[in-house]
Amino acid sequence: MIRLPIAVFAFMVAPIVAAAPFQNGSFETGVACNNFNIPAGNNFTVGWTVSVGNIDWIGAPPGCGAWQASNGTNSLDLVGGFLAGVGGVTQTFDTVPGVTYQVQFDLGGNFGAPPVIKPLAVTINGVTTNFTFDTSGSSSLNMGWTTKTMTFVAASTSSTINFVSDVSAAGGTLNAGAALDNVRVTQLAATGAPIPLSWAQWVAAAAIALMAVVFFRRRKAGSPA
Repeated sequence: MIRLPIAVFAFMVAPIVAAAPFQNGSFETGVACNNFNIPAGNNFTVGWTVSVGNIDWIGAPPGCGAWQASNGTNSLDLVGGFLAGVGGVTQTFDTVPGVTYQVQFDLGGNFGAPPVIKPLAVTINGVTTNFTFDTSGSSSLNMGWTTKTMTFVAASTSSTINFVSDVSAAGGTLNAGAALDNVRVTQLAATGAPIPLSWAQWVAAAAIALMAVVFFRRRKAGSPA
């Protein structure tokens, strides 16, 4: 009689501990050797899709890349060519409703063309935060990567993050945007706030309570006087 409630309890907590980790935050899966002008809709590497405009997938110097990545070999220029002036990448990943997550990423900029100040808009589940990066003094071996941090509370079992750089107002060649690397998403430790249960978990909880009542009533009824 005890095994069944334990099995149901395991079913209840399984969705809480089974969230998948964020994938490929340094864009290392696959070969990037100055892979230019990757268009919107392209799943250019594991976990990531070009969300708007086009981007450049940059390898490492010398010989391949325009600059040194902040982590590993590869990074992105979020504005590709074709005079688009805008580009972005997106990923959807598993989350637990009600849980707080921390997002960190390394921000730089393509110093090879205007504007000097590169804009970056980061949107998570429809909420946008704006950042900028000053490329003054940046070079291929000294990008000046800066780590940015933000948090969000998951509203459902999946969340979507979107990085977009738009330099279309700057004029010029419009092919040099914010650079992105080393994206990390971490579930923060619980602060004591309860995690909202899904309808299935509520049903399981009610079933456990009912089985417990029936079990103890039968046990009491069968006890010797």
